[in-house]
Amino acid sequence: MNREHSLSRRVTQKSSICGLLVLLTVATGPAAQAAAALDVGGRRQVFIDGRFIERSSGVDIVVHRPRKTGDIVLKCEHPWEQRFGQYHSVLYDSGVYHLWYTVYGRAEGEKPPVRSIAYAKSKDGIHWEKPWLGLVEIYGTRENNIVLGHGFGGVKGATHGCMVFLDPKAPPDRRFRLVSNPAEFGKYLHIFSSPDGIHWKLTHRDIMKFRSERHHLDSQNVIFLDERIGRYVAYVRRNMRPPGSQGRSVARAESDDLSHFPDVEDCPVVIGFDEKDPTSDISGRGGIQVVDFYTNGTVKYPWAEDAYYMFPSEYFHYGTFLSDFRKGQPVNAGSLDARFAAGRDGVRWERYDRRAFVDLGMSGDWDSRSIYMAYGLAPGGSENEMFMYYCGSNMAHGWDRDDQHRERNKRLLRRAGGAPEIERDGIGRLVIRRDGFLSVRAGYTGGEFTTPLLTFAGDELAVNVDTSAAGQLQVEILDGDNKPLDGYTLADCDQIYTANEIARTVTWNGESGLGPLAGKPIRLRFVMRDTDLYAFEFRTSAKNR
Repeated sequence: MNREHSLSRRVTQKSSICGLLVLLTVATGPAAQAAAALDVGGRRQVFIDGRFIERSSGVDIVVHRPRKTGDIVLKCEHPWEQRFGQYHSVLYDSGVYHLWYTVYGRAEGEKPPVRSIAYAKSKDGIHWEKPWLGLVEIYGTRENNIVLGHGFGGVKGATHGCMVFLDPKAPPDRRFRLVSNPAEFGKYLHIFSSPDGIHWKLTHRDIMKFRSERHHLDSQNVIFLDERIGRYVAYVRRNMRPPGSQGRSVARAESDDLSHFPDVEDCPVVIGFDEKDPTSDISGRGGIQVVDFYTNGTVKYPWAEDAYYMFPSEYFHYGTFLSDFRKGQPVNAGSLDARFAAGRDGVRWERYDRRAFVDLGMSGDWDSRSIYMAYGLAPGGSENEMFMYYCGSNMAHGWDRDDQHRERNKRLLRRAGGAPEIERDGIGRLVIRRDGFLSVRAGYTGGEFTTPLLTFAGDELAVNVDTSAAGQLQVEILDGDNKPLDGYTLADCDQIYTANEIARTVTWNGESGLGPLAGKPIRLRFVMRDTDLYAFEFRTSAKNR
């Protein structure tokens, strides 16, 4: 069962200033109303903020968590994959699920272990194959699935970082892009390109730099083409260095091409520690920062308009503020889970209830200490669901880190019960409803909200809704003066009940036709009880397609 948490604050009516502006706009007549209306066309709309909530009572915006399936879709099985790294990437393309994953391997006498990138594929996103690619000989065999590292792809040593995206602007022989920073190419960020996601070559070197010697890009740094603005965007690690912490944060940059982004120090932080985040003083009245944000997993949601989601790993640092470590602090060690944020433009983000999006497993489980989200969001087995993936481990970050006192971290963490006797990790699968990250929820006693003025294209309205057994939903259509339109009043609207559907058509007196209203400014009034509304969409009915 999904765990869900409401926002601590209610979704309320916009400020009085905004309300006055709306009233002034309404008073100027139909032409001004149409000009001021928000054009949603025939595009699906999700609820991220107050964009579609002008007036409301009795509703919340609620975060929904994905369901852990319990599947470990990939395990370490071969000499080159003795342990998973933290950075993995998933894409669905042309009917195939692709997974690039980082692994550590060590041959006899080889030290330290070599981190490389391996490849797996699947037809259904559930059952995965590791194809023998024969690209490079390692550990005495060419029967392996390595695609970068160990000498292949121009990387002789170890890789670092793995994030893959499809580039709509690239020529066919470079349509797959991989963001990485192997040490042998220097300390900055680079891009490898491929026609098929298997044969990679370095095409863009030193695309992002930093000036400070105290900085580094140790993370899964994310780059993709944001087609909404027509530019490439990067979400990267930036160390803010507050007292007692590296202050890992997520910074954002833009560029017209992949060859150069601003230096990290010139990129504004979009997700970072703030006054609501925990410090070493559990009362919240002081202390030092004890969490920061490692990977970010930022995606532009492909199935709705203006929706960006982020899944940062929140890293909780073990230290002497915890009584278990007052006799010795482990070096850069702690636990991680996955969090959630959303926004309309990829710049301004809301972290909502701040609870874990994918939480740690039960004590002793394979994912009980660390969770890193694999990059990417894929369609599921039906149009109702989406698949996501994560790397879980029973090992804390830094648990086996060697420092001047060799094995010190292991000793300290084991003494506190924070490290395993037997290491376990894997890549697991998650399932979440289509559009299902956030909903507008009306509680058991009911609630409602009204949208601002909208114009649309199409001839019917569909909603992504879950009423379960006792919930209900009705939709009333209002004109620019907030008066119900004849034939589309609440009394005319056929009740939606016992419904859990991704695209339920709304009808009034048995008819769905909205063609005469297309292009005209209207408002939607949603009246609900015990219901989650995830999205709405004006569309062309099947008979008119």
